[in-house]
Amino acid sequence: MAINGTLSDIGFVSLLQFPNSSRKTGLLTVITMDGKAEFYYSKGELVHAKYGKKTGSDVLVDIVDWTEGQFTFEPGLEPEEITIKDDLHHILMWALKERDERKKDQDENGVTPVELDAELSQRLDELMKSASGIEYICVVTTLGQLLARSISDSTFMKKIEPFVESITCFVAKYPGKVTGKVFIEDIAVSIAISGLNDKQTVIIAAGPEMKLGRLAMAMGRISKDLTGV
Repeated sequence: MAINGTLSDIGFVSLLQFPNSSRKTGLLTVITMDGKAEFYYSKGELVHAKYGKKTGSDVLVDIVDWTEGQFTFEPGLEPEEITIKDDLHHILMWALKERDERKKDQDENGVTPVELDAELSQRLDELMKSASGIEYICVVTTLGQLLARSISDSTFMKKIEPFVESITCFVAKYPGKVTGKVFIEDIAVSIAISGLNDKQTVIIAAGPEMKLGRLAMAMGRISKDLTGV
């Protein structure tokens, strides 16, 4: 039997946790004036989210502030694909933090965040899976705006986020038209940066055990795939 209600009756975060706490399998649909979002649960775990063309945990960042609208939970419906693998509570904490960071960047830098490119993000996921040792890939604009990124392990994301924040500032202030190749070797991560063209820069990251030589080769293959050159 379907469960219906409104967001004014229950907060959005509490709503997302309802199927989790009761270990339900099914589809939670939320409809507002901004659009429709779908969340699939399997035995209480959020395994798939969809909002327009966007899928995965990034959906939560866009809609975590929704306060008005209607929802329906239909038990027993299975997800069409798996786009979320992390624990729901970790995802919610990350989404709230990411939302705050985007607002902060917009206020401090006057740079409006762009909507993540779902198609390019999916392509980055595929590239990451095919590149041994690479745990994160993202593409940013020359203004330092995040354009697309792979879905990575939440533990690794906590390590890489401070670096990505600094790197996007570096890219935004880079004096040349195309960002040059830069390699960072840290005790926590190994990072490579390379301009794809005069509008986009790719960032890849791996664990500290990956030597810069292997990282450079991986960057070469990924850049070639993204640019076709």
